[in-house]
Amino acid sequence: MPYTVWGAFDKFRKDTVDLDPNVTKVARASRDYLFAQLKTLAQNNSDFPRLGGSYLSFGSFARKTKIQPLDDIDVLVLLNGRGTEVVASPNSSFTDWLKIKDLSAPLAIFPDGYGYVNSTKILNRIKSYLSSVTNYKNAEIKKTMQAVTLSLKSYDWVFDIVPAVPVDGGAGKTAHYIIPDGIGNWIRTDPRIDSEQITEVNSEHNGKFLPLIRLLKYWNRRTHKPRLSSYYFETLAIKVFQSANKITDFPSAIKYFFDNCPLQIRFSCPDPKGLGPALDASVDQATKEKVINSMYEASTFAGYALMYEAKSNHEDAIYWWQRIFGSEFPEYGS
Repeated sequence: MPYTVWGAFDKFRKDTVDLDPNVTKVARASRDYLFAQLKTLAQNNSDFPRLGGSYLSFGSFARKTKIQPLDDIDVLVLLNGRGTEVVASPNSSFTDWLKIKDLSAPLAIFPDGYGYVNSTKILNRIKSYLSSVTNYKNAEIKKTMQAVTLSLKSYDWVFDIVPAVPVDGGAGKTAHYIIPDGIGNWIRTDPRIDSEQITEVNSEHNGKFLPLIRLLKYWNRRTHKPRLSSYYFETLAIKVFQSANKITDFPSAIKYFFDNCPLQIRFSCPDPKGLGPALDASVDQATKEKVINSMYEASTFAGYALMYEAKSNHEDAIYWWQRIFGSEFPEYGS
């Protein structure tokens, strides 16, 4: 029964926003089991894509920015790209082709008819084999045609399995990775950069940035306004807090975000990895203005909440936080 703003936020985080630690633990074990199944499939079937090592967990679950409910977990499965060469597509500055240089290359069994590896064929092969694993409900190609979505029998979440080929960066290092683009070609990514960036900002704010961004993502998910993509929204939050004073409490930090994020939205948002198009490339100006106006309104409400809290009127302060986060935010004394 929260009678203070702090108590209300603590209850809100535990009951509504943050993932249950026990669920997270089970999900990670489930992810490890999945990779073990993939390794077994690769070992027992010569036409299954050859693996090139382990996997990389990426997406919001890996970055610890996932909010309830846990509905999907992204997994980057590394393939053996020996005997292939990445060639930049002349049709798009962000698209690559994977040329087969050696017919004995592990991925040469997935040709496109022009001497290149077809990423869609790889996805279909993974889907075909995972569909036969009895412990899983079903496997299908995601609508974006960039991953295999695997549904489980025992849990509510799904796995989005993304095959990836490491790109040689010299000296035994990986420069980045290429993943399916949805039409048989490849695009570049590197979740290591995302992980490093968000970890650095979280460290600068003494571990308070990650729980803050989860609160903000809950607000972003509300239906009273257009919803920005999760990755774009996270990147905006990182931009806002990279040069901000250390976060001392969630209420004032939330107000700071709503005050400063509109300026970031007005500018283009380049891919922080430097590998793909701007994150806001598909967001039109009208959508941006609606989000900005919602942020202005939220900033005003947060100002009222902070004012009442400063006067020790926690009941009215909590009311204004409810106006921002909706009915799931705990009522005073509830």
